[in-house]
Amino acid sequence: MKTYYTIAFDEAQSLLTITTFGFWSLPTTVAFSTELLTRGTALRIKHGRFCTLADLRQAAIQPAPVVDALAAMVPKALKLTSAPIAAVAASTLAKMQTERYLVGPNCRTFLDYDEAKRWLKLLKG
Repeated sequence: MKTYYTIAFDEAQSLLTITTFGFWSLPTTVAFSTELLTRGTALRIKHGRFCTLADLRQAAIQPAPVVDALAAMVPKALKLTSAPIAAVAASTLAKMQTERYLVGPNCRTFLDYDEAKRWLKLLKG
């Protein structure tokens, strides 16, 4: 079975890392959303506040139904943490697409991975 995403937590850094790959279908998006919200809830209960880094550089530009499903999931995810959420896109077009659904006062999308890491570190304190 093809892998479209990974979700990992670094306890020492209190950092949830999401890496996405390829072109998603709606069922992939639903599975991702379910897993992310389930794991995010468990992490919040066990570890408290955590930052998130989403590496989207290996993902394709997604179809509108996928973006719409992600946009519906993000408000639920934002209830899990007020800590910074950084996304890294591979292109300006991908960044613009990500900014359509990753919307919140603690969210920012970057084109440079190191810049995203610096921003997370700065805001984490």
